[in-house]
Amino acid sequence: MFGHDVHPCFIAALWRRMVTDIFLIACRPIASMRRCLLAILLLPVLGRSQNVSVKESATSIQLDNGMIAVSFNKKNADLNALSLHGVNVLGKGGRAYLLAPDFNMNQSICSIVSKTDSLVDISFLHVASNHFTYDLHYVLKSGDQGLYCYLLESHSAKDSVGNYGQTRWGIRADESVFDYHLVRDSIQGPMPKMAELTHEVQDWTFLMPDSSYYTKYNYADYIEDRYVHGMAGSKGFGLFVINPSHEYLNGGPTKQYQNVHSTPFLINMFNCGHFLSDQRKGDNLIRDDWKKLNGPFFLYIAQGKTIPDLWNKAKGKAQIEQGKWPYTWMNHPEYPLTRGVAKGQLLLNGKPTLVNTRIVLAAPGYDWQAQSRGYIYDAKTKTDGSFQLNAIRPGTYTLYAFGSNQTKEFQQANIQIVAGKQDLGKLNWVPAKQGVTLWQIGQADRKTTSFKLADHKRAYDLMFQPPAQLDYSIGKSKDADWYYAQTKEGSWKIRFNNSKQWNDSACLSIAVAGCARNPQLDVLVNGKTIKTLRMGNDASVYRSAVAGGYYQLKELIFPSSYLVQGNNTIELRMVQCKPGAGIMYDAIKLEAK
Repeated sequence: MFGHDVHPCFIAALWRRMVTDIFLIACRPIASMRRCLLAILLLPVLGRSQNVSVKESATSIQLDNGMIAVSFNKKNADLNALSLHGVNVLGKGGRAYLLAPDFNMNQSICSIVSKTDSLVDISFLHVASNHFTYDLHYVLKSGDQGLYCYLLESHSAKDSVGNYGQTRWGIRADESVFDYHLVRDSIQGPMPKMAELTHEVQDWTFLMPDSSYYTKYNYADYIEDRYVHGMAGSKGFGLFVINPSHEYLNGGPTKQYQNVHSTPFLINMFNCGHFLSDQRKGDNLIRDDWKKLNGPFFLYIAQGKTIPDLWNKAKGKAQIEQGKWPYTWMNHPEYPLTRGVAKGQLLLNGKPTLVNTRIVLAAPGYDWQAQSRGYIYDAKTKTDGSFQLNAIRPGTYTLYAFGSNQTKEFQQANIQIVAGKQDLGKLNWVPAKQGVTLWQIGQADRKTTSFKLADHKRAYDLMFQPPAQLDYSIGKSKDADWYYAQTKEGSWKIRFNNSKQWNDSACLSIAVAGCARNPQLDVLVNGKTIKTLRMGNDASVYRSAVAGGYYQLKELIFPSSYLVQGNNTIELRMVQCKPGAGIMYDAIKLEAK
């Protein structure tokens, strides 16, 4: 009846259609109850999901659930074919693989960890020369239009110190099949062909024939409130990475991740080094016995008529996967199914914090922005300051909070999480003050939110727009008159009137949303230099960041006698500013006593 090239899923779909027609005919008023009952009983039998099968040879292993078929190279753990209804969506030469500093998965040990009719879990184990062991798993379940992937990383205290660096899973596919980026509703766009990318102006940034720029960094994005990204094309296929939880991703909610770019290349970063300051003090040097389970994430293969249709399907699937977390089918000692919930209320000086103040639950001892070895959880406060963190691994954490127009963060140590719900009660945040606040520019939220160009889409050439010289007058100028970044050698001056005589100290707080290529910033009060700042490089400005990079707070204390009664000027003088360098501002505040 059918040719040999017809995929089993096509036959199954046809059978389901035939049975549906039978059902509709049988259930007409003239049909007997017996015929109708027979049709109803036939539906689940013929519509049942196909079992997951495994085929293995000396060099490869294949998994198939009747809908998805996937093939792996047993030696290097490459996923080298991924088919939906018999069509290999990766195309010629496409593959998915794991890559980290100084290693790849070549010379892996492949094994079947679990095999039932409904689920197969396979492992690729690799002991690398960088002092880590990588155990990469793929899981195919019956009825799923995609597959799961998770990674267990481990280090032994008996081994040399390991530097836990950037670790990514990526999938390269055919540019004739995938030619459109999809990151979130506001971050989408077509992919140029690789043949068009000939005039490179910096890493993965190209001047196009129409004088526009294409860069993969235009499709980087914050992970906050985002659980799916992918690529699609006019042939009706979409490939999407769905992270149902952010617990295993480094850097917390303000971390920006690389996602997808021309080639085409779809990425899931387990540990992402992009937009981290080279001056950070992180927890990346691993000396002890350590294990971390990244994932599982879901690689979803969508089929649809249009790109918006594919994107909507992916977002819907992401919501479904979020609702399943933690996955009950996971059976691994590093993946506890019994989790905790922490709720509480955060007050600011006895009153509810502003809505959407960010709560972060992470390890103690390190800036949570620089944490990568453990697990991080976050939530936002409601209008009454209440919050709830879900599906937390049992353990001891520190609770951090930022926002509510505060340049500093709140910390509450020794938060014990056990199975079940724990009420943390009311937490009162009393920010330390350096005196009376004379003025503030910007809304302190760790981003450039209220400044000029801050609402612009990510763009390489945006950094050329801010002026070298700027005059800002307190009481007359608005936040929108201050630019998102200072990117040229020159002076930005803040002019203000002071009516009081101060006889102690003053503090200029510069909340830095990001700093690129380590420019020198001289800070002067009425012509007197109070500090020279060099704040390192997080690559934010020249890699299309608009909202920020790695947050830093600089509190500059100086004698309040530097302030005079009458007109005053604070000068931010940029010197030694390389091309692509710059400072992105969150807020600037002056206090005195």
